[in-house]
Amino acid sequence: MPLSSLPIFPLGVVLYPGTALPLHLFEPRYRQLLADVRAGDSRFGILTAMSGVAERDLPPGRMGCVAEVTEVEMMPDGRSNIVVVGRERFALEQFLDSEAPYHVASVTSVPDIATVNAVALAVSSDDVVQHFKQVVKAVHAINGNDGPVPPLPDDPTQLAWTIAAMIDLDLESRYKLLAERDPAARLTAIDAVLRKAIPELELQAALRKQS
Repeated sequence: MPLSSLPIFPLGVVLYPGTALPLHLFEPRYRQLLADVRAGDSRFGILTAMSGVAERDLPPGRMGCVAEVTEVEMMPDGRSNIVVVGRERFALEQFLDSEAPYHVASVTSVPDIATVNAVALAVSSDDVVQHFKQVVKAVHAINGNDGPVPPLPDDPTQLAWTIAAMIDLDLESRYKLLAERDPAARLTAIDAVLRKAIPELELQAALRKQS
């Protein structure tokens, strides 16, 4: 399904649907982008950049996420701090010629492709939630605090993205999770990350308790 054209901000981050991301805008072209999208529907596309690849050389099919501006703090010198929330994913079709100082591209939305039924997905999501709670409990113990578990979505298709936005992952792993169209595969991938982290975190937590 086409999204037609979007202002594009190539950036070395991954924005996931349903998650928030703070950005600091200082380049003149992105100051103009912000002004333009605020005059319209407040949406632009964050396209995940590739190391060593020029912005306009990013290949067709490269994935990104529609960003909706939800908060803006303007500074006297024209810079701004903003918060965007991820909406639908998109795939780059091609960059377009434009008079705008920022990139504009034609893009296509990228829907999920489910491989398991809703019951199986819910069971997988319950496991992921439990492992995430173990990670949070251990981290709180290491840091000497007892805060609440961050809120998680009820929607299993969203869960992996929400957790990924809160934990330490390298850019390529983040991008793979964005590009994965199977919600069950996303849950499996994020569950593997959590399971791997739990033993070391719980050991650190136990040592912290003894000290």
